[in-house]
Amino acid sequence: MSGEHGELSTRTFVDVHAIQDELEQVRWGLHDDGEFSEAAEHAAAEARASVLNLITVVGSERQLTQVSHVLDALSITNPSRTLILLAQHDRSTGKLEAEVSAQTRTETGHRVTTERVLLHAHGEVATHLASMVTSLLIPDLPVVLWWPGRPGFDNPLFDDLCELGDRLVVDTDEGFETPDLRRLLEVARREHASASIGDFNWARLMPWRHLAAQFFDMPGMLVHLGRIHGVAVYHGRDGSTTQARLLGGWIQGRMASVGVDVPVELRPDDGFEHGVCRFLIYSRGEDGQARFSISYQRGGRLSTEIRVDDQDFVDRTVRMGRRSAEELLATELTLPGHDVLFEEALAASLR
Repeated sequence: MSGEHGELSTRTFVDVHAIQDELEQVRWGLHDDGEFSEAAEHAAAEARASVLNLITVVGSERQLTQVSHVLDALSITNPSRTLILLAQHDRSTGKLEAEVSAQTRTETGHRVTTERVLLHAHGEVATHLASMVTSLLIPDLPVVLWWPGRPGFDNPLFDDLCELGDRLVVDTDEGFETPDLRRLLEVARREHASASIGDFNWARLMPWRHLAAQFFDMPGMLVHLGRIHGVAVYHGRDGSTTQARLLGGWIQGRMASVGVDVPVELRPDDGFEHGVCRFLIYSRGEDGQARFSISYQRGGRLSTEIRVDDQDFVDRTVRMGRRSAEELLATELTLPGHDVLFEEALAASLR
């Protein structure tokens, strides 16, 4: 790793004011002179001008380690005050500990400081961490809630944190079922304190959506768009259909906006393990039947084909790079407002 990198951490009694004091001390302690100089204050304020509040919830030490690696990679480009909640509701003995740390990075040529608070709670106290989180947020900055894995939808902590957040980031590929998807839509469409939803799974579908839309940009193909009469989405044999449902919901929602009802069929493919592996769009019109297809190929490639009657019009292959959790989260932290297309696709998938 290039650039200067410093880190200080300390444990403190679980008192909000004590945690705030520790945050200031570790932050200033990272400066070379170790004093509250005017230059240091200016540098810190400059870095802090671009930060956000990031809250993430984990349920185990193993998950904490995985999440910490992701957050370390983000600290260069997305400096923030990060609150990690290690909430272990199933522990019978009550416990609440706090650990405060800060990192300074200079890889970009500027000194950037990221502050991190770990709140480790057992039992009933883990359910009520939101009140402490509220006091630790930097005012007037966006609040993003990243919940790795399947959130505890039935736990009051989920609702309390969603009330605080401007954006909720999840990965619906992590064991989400129909009731879970419905809860996401409710969070996005609440009358009060609604949060925009970011989904790693939706981001993974971007190449599929772009290629499907590009079919109808080709000469002579736009006429087939309004004549779509069916869609088939093939998915892996492991039984997880969320990604396939979102892709089918996307085209259903788009076509419904122009008054066209498109049935979607989900089909398992025993030759593929997980996720979407093939996407077929069927259209018919005066010039015959048309089929637009996108297929996943080994090596991370997508191949496309257009067939009108028995004639093939185009056959191309594009590379689909695998995006890491760091890349996906970094993107979600910068997206403003509600993703209307995602919410539309989510609603259609539930219908």
